Amino acid sequence: MKKVVAIIGPSERWMPLCREHRQLADFVCASPLRAEPNDDSNFSLFLIDMFSGRFDVLVATCPTAIEALVTMAKRRKMLDRAKEAMGRAELVVIGDRTAQSAQRHGLKVSSIAPESTTEALVQHLGSQARRGTVALLRSDQGSKRLVEDLKATGWKVEDVPVYSLLLDEGEDMQDIMERLDRGDIDALVFPTPAHTQAFLVQLEERSGEDEALSLLEGLTIAAMGQETRERLEAYGIEVNVVPEKAEPSALLRKLMGHLDV
Repeated sequence: MKKVVAIIGPSERWMPLCREHRQLADFVCASPLRAEPNDDSNFSLFLIDMFSGRFDVLVATCPTAIEALVTMAKRRKMLDRAKEAMGRAELVVIGDRTAQSAQRHGLKVSSIAPESTTEALVQHLGSQARRGTVALLRSDQGSKRLVEDLKATGWKVEDVPVYSLLLDEGEDMQDIMERLDRGDIDALVFPTPAHTQAFLVQLEERSGEDEALSLLEGLTIAAMGQETRERLEAYGIEVNVVPEKAEPSALLRKLMGHLDV
C-alpha cells in the first residue's frame, strides 16, 4: 500500500511537483492560511517612498508578494507608475516561481536568491559590493530575524507587509484533520514557519494540546528549512526530514528516500 503524504501548503504550488512521485505515494494538500492584500496607509507610504527613489533594492519573498503589490497598485490606478519606479531599483526575488510572477507582470528581475531562507537571502544581498536601503515585500508574519541580519550586514531595511496571512479552515484542511484522526496519514510536510504555526493552532483548537501532539506521534515530519524545523521543535515535535536546500523538489525527493518507497 502506498504511503499517504499530507502537505500543509497550497495545492497549486505543490501538486505539480508531486506528479513525478505519484507512483510511490498518495499526496493531499491543504493550506491553513489564505492571503489578503494589505491596502492600507503603510502601503501608501511605501509607494511614496518608492516613487521618490528611496529604495535601492526591492525584495519579493514569494509570488504572493508580487501579486499583492500589483493588485493594490492597479486598484489605485498607479500600476504603470509603480512599474516605472520599480524599474529604477533592483528587484531581487526568491525562487523561480517568484521570478515568473514578476516577469508575467512586466517587472524586470535583477537577481534570484536560490532559497527561501533567511541565510540564503542575507548571503545573496551580502554579496553585493554596495549597501543601501532595501524594502522587504512580504507577509505580515515575516521573520524579524531577516531584518536584524540584513541590518547587521550594513543594509537599511524597510519591512513592507504587502499581504496578511489569515487562518483558513476550509474543507481541504478539515479533510487532513479527519485523516489524522483516523490514522490515515503517514507523513506531514511543513513548508514555512507560518504554515506550521497555523496548522498547529487549528489542530490544538480541534483536539486540545495534548491530543494534538499524540496525533503526530509515529508520523514522518518533514520541514523545508531550518526555521521551519525550529518552529516544529519548539512545540516538541521531532523532525525527521530537512533537505540540504530549502526547495520543494529537494524536500520531496529526500522525503521519498526517507520513506523508502
